[in-house]
Amino acid sequence: MEIIPEIKAMPSLASESKVLLLETSGASGIVALGFGSTIVSHRILEIAKRHVSDMAPAIADLLKQCGWDVKNLDAIATGIGPGSYTGLRIGLMSARTLAMMTGARLLGIPTFEILAQHCLEAGHTKIEIIADAQQDKIYAQGFENNNGHLISAGELKIVSTAEWVANRDISFAIAGPGIDKIRSLISGRQDKIVEQSGNINKESFLALALKKLMSNDSDDPLNLQPLYLRRSSAEEQWDKRLEDKANRER
Repeated sequence: MEIIPEIKAMPSLASESKVLLLETSGASGIVALGFGSTIVSHRILEIAKRHVSDMAPAIADLLKQCGWDVKNLDAIATGIGPGSYTGLRIGLMSARTLAMMTGARLLGIPTFEILAQHCLEAGHTKIEIIADAQQDKIYAQGFENNNGHLISAGELKIVSTAEWVANRDISFAIAGPGIDKIRSLISGRQDKIVEQSGNINKESFLALALKKLMSNDSDDPLNLQPLYLRRSSAEEQWDKRLEDKANRER
């Protein structure tokens, strides 16, 4: 019978913690190692390399570069979306497996919080993160700076682009991977757009991971799921085929 290691105790100091970061929700993925609040090594995984079989060697290479043993990791942080359904599953599967293998604490970090944290660090006080949800819909969630701390200004939602444009609070600047989808729809208005690079900011990711770790908070490797409000396109197509078949048989 396989013995699963006990979950490690919380590090006594954030500055001494060793954290593996995995973020695979977008077109490219990030694998990084953080020691305290410093990123000591990282690698960008392009979309063609964003597979479970590519994660293990990328992680192993980074650990070797730093002279770390995977068993000495204090925590494994993974972005949980929203984002690419397949990408999220890849990152989550890798993080859950490593957490169960090593006893490191598993930290699920919402991807929109990472994006918003980076905006907060850049001086923005109110930010709305958006991403493409396909079928003329977007994911959207607002965040605010509360005395230097990121707080949610509402629940993550999926909404049609038309409804979002009509009802959004323009006091919130807009950021995130869904900007190109709505750019033409808000042309000529006073909405402020915050342009970001295509990759998740690893320092902001590490900051949120450390905050969760030092709050003695972690996730169950057996139960952590991606933050995904709609099913994958494959699942939706399967249901559509079943519905069409049922209609033909009536």
